Amino acid sequence: MMNYAMIHTLNFIPCLSSARHLCYLILPEGITKDLDEGLKALADRFGITFVFVNNVDWNDDLTPWPAVGVFKKAKPFGGKAHVFLEKLTREIMPATEAHLGMENPERTLLGVSLSGLFTLWAAYQTNAFAHLISISGSLWYDGFTEWMPLQKLSENVESVCLLLGDREKNSKEKRMATVEERTLAAADILKAQCHGKVAFELVEGTHFSPILPRIEWAVEKTMEK
Repeated sequence: MMNYAMIHTLNFIPCLSSARHLCYLILPEGITKDLDEGLKALADRFGITFVFVNNVDWNDDLTPWPAVGVFKKAKPFGGKAHVFLEKLTREIMPATEAHLGMENPERTLLGVSLSGLFTLWAAYQTNAFAHLISISGSLWYDGFTEWMPLQKLSENVESVCLLLGDREKNSKEKRMATVEERTLAAADILKAQCHGKVAFELVEGTHFSPILPRIEWAVEKTMEK
């Protein structure tokens, strides 16, 4: 397991109930290096253990069905999310939680861009996660918001946070330019399906930038009682 998921534990307090909260993060390469200090503050504040899941094939592992790529000569999307979700829930998560000595933790899944799409899709496939955070989720993905209302959301979902930059809709790629419209549609669908809270925030910025303030806002919303 360790060659697939690197455990990056920022806080672990086994005797407190609040420390039973695990947040699995699937982030694009290159944006994690400046997050440690901010995430450590969140970990200390809320008693969360953050776990980074690495070595993910971005175009294949995080997409629910095949689709043509974006931009000219882009690699097609492989649509192998089912395979990756099986690996995540049957191998990575049990091994991680055994390593940390946690039984039945309260889990958050946090994704950005295509992993934000995967985060929402996964909640229709598994009961493993209580909280979902999708930051700049690729909800423009072909057929996704049409697929959502036809599915049953996990009854274990207690909260969903969706964040989007206010300039993301300005993309020159036609499909990606629909992201704000489709994220708003997804929020409405989730509000109808989820028995818990659903929060949507349109924030200043571009595609997942700046990232840390968005993670902070979403974690705070998730931990609100």
